[in-house]
Amino acid sequence: MRTISATFEVVTPMFLGGADQSPDGIRPSSVKGALRFWWRAWAWSALRAQHPDDLPALRALHAQEARLFGLAAKEADSGQGMFVMHVRDRTAAATEQALGTSFDNGILYLLGMGLGSFQGGNHCTRAAIPAQQGSRKSGFEVKLIFKPQAGEADVLAVSSALQLFGLLGALGSRARHGLGSVSMTAMQGQGIPNWQAPQSLPDYQRALKLLLPPVAGTTMPPLSAFSQHTRIDASLSDKDPMKLLARLGREQQAYRSYGKDGMVNGLQAERNFKDDHNLVLKATEGQDVKQVPERVVFGLPHNYFFSSTKGKADVNFKPESGEGRRASPLLLHIHRVGDQYLAIHTLLKARFLPERARIEVKSRRSQRVDVREADIDWQVLHDYLDRYQDKNKSDIWERIHG
Repeated sequence: MRTISATFEVVTPMFLGGADQSPDGIRPSSVKGALRFWWRAWAWSALRAQHPDDLPALRALHAQEARLFGLAAKEADSGQGMFVMHVRDRTAAATEQALGTSFDNGILYLLGMGLGSFQGGNHCTRAAIPAQQGSRKSGFEVKLIFKPQAGEADVLAVSSALQLFGLLGALGSRARHGLGSVSMTAMQGQGIPNWQAPQSLPDYQRALKLLLPPVAGTTMPPLSAFSQHTRIDASLSDKDPMKLLARLGREQQAYRSYGKDGMVNGLQAERNFKDDHNLVLKATEGQDVKQVPERVVFGLPHNYFFSSTKGKADVNFKPESGEGRRASPLLLHIHRVGDQYLAIHTLLKARFLPERARIEVKSRRSQRVDVREADIDWQVLHDYLDRYQDKNKSDIWERIHG
């Protein structure tokens, strides 16, 4: 049986826990879930090229995923998949304040509601596994033991997902906002070349480009996957990962926020989305909503509070039944290369909402807004990524793919 082993370090605090949100370490189920995500992103383009449209390609994707990773026991044709996973967790015990107290407002912004609070000084509201860079005795190890019937293509597919997770991925709450970022430090196994951690931006770029699948066609994927529409940027760098994370949070807050009394974090508010502010303010006053806020492209739900009127509104994704969420298509990852840390943004454009889904603006009364693909302005995210090129010429800014 072939075996692959990989080691990882935790680069930024990781909010990972069980059903009751209490930290219980890094479990195989968490890592396997991340591998499934990156495998789907990697496999989609090749499968789509083999089928005339999305539906049969999605069926083939589901079948291959089930064969490789297994299915839950309650599903038909349930099984274990092509490999068994073991995780050796050497991370430190979770602490209540893995970020310290009175930390930067940029980090508080990335934590968002539920994980961060400013009352009594900026602090976390949940315990987190602390970052543990550079120590061989910390982090975690993933060991994959493949079954005898697993072929070369199976090993390649899973090992590619493992590497993508180690170059772009994270675990836990706010994983798309830079928290819980991981860096793979080594990988070895039968039938694959030994892999060493990149020590510079060019090394990182080469490692990633070797993994990214060839993409063809111009259609938007129906799921988060690499395509012609994908964009990956190395936006900033710093020797301190938490200072880097704080700066990124401040940049995003400056770009997205309307501000209070014309200010955001002590600076003049940019007010890039004044129309969003006015639109939702009118909704809190009981007026009809005729369009969707531009910032929905950052993901749903999101919330508004107007200090001037004390009005509140929630902007939510509404499937045909119940309520849902649309995770951000923009992923932030902090990666260590040598003694530097890179901020990597991955934009995985995909069909934003399923057919017949709606976006609802909730304030004094429930209001439903029809959403179609043309209503989603992807340029909002491109303009955000471009600010790192335009405003930070002394820092790293490189397009890696797309």
